[in-house]
Amino acid sequence: MKKSLAVLMLAAMLMSAGCGTTDGAKKDAQDAANKVEQKVDEAKDKADEAKKDAEAKVDEMKSDAADKVDEAKDKVDDAAKDAADKVDEAKKDAADKIDDAAQKLEEVTADVNGRVSALGNVIIGSTSLDDVQAMFGEATSTDGNVLTFVNGLKVTLDDAQKVKEISTTSADFDTPEGVYVGASEYSLNDYCGPADSIHQIANGAEYEYFSGDKKSKTVYKAQNGIITEITCTLK
Repeated sequence: MKKSLAVLMLAAMLMSAGCGTTDGAKKDAQDAANKVEQKVDEAKDKADEAKKDAEAKVDEMKSDAADKVDEAKDKVDDAAKDAADKVDEAKKDAADKIDDAAQKLEEVTADVNGRVSALGNVIIGSTSLDDVQAMFGEATSTDGNVLTFVNGLKVTLDDAQKVKEISTTSADFDTPEGVYVGASEYSLNDYCGPADSIHQIANGAEYEYFSGDKKSKTVYKAQNGIITEITCTLK
């Protein structure tokens, strides 16, 4: 009987001990789960904060890029305006130089009794290289002091960069009398009067007209009844 009672008491003690261990384990597990959940929440908060910082930096970069694009556009617009202003200024300067050359031509023509050696508003011995470039642009080719311009207009310069000879085989340029390449040989007398001298050449003749001051001359080369070349030169 005593032996059975001891066994029962031992079993009760074991059961009591077992229940205490289970409750402690549950508590420990719950504490660990709470800590894990807390760390997860902290990680989420940090991730949200990092995302907001990244989005703010992206917005800032976009704003800076947009400002730089606007600034670049403004610079391009300013450069285009400056270029347009310079082109307009260059055109005005060229037009003024052409007008000045035309006026000089009229003045010189009046001073030498209505005859001056000139072609396309270029006056022999008076017009400078700068004036020629203002009227016809840059030379298309250069051979020493001989420059070729638009439509084959040939200009020879002296040491002072003044035009001492000019010639053309193009109808785009005429003399102060209105004679041009392609005009009739027989119109010379009507426009220019009698030639100062005439030289026979193959299939035609060369007609020389001296300027009023006798310092230059204009030569009209005519073949088969048509003027084929005009040359103005210092004598």
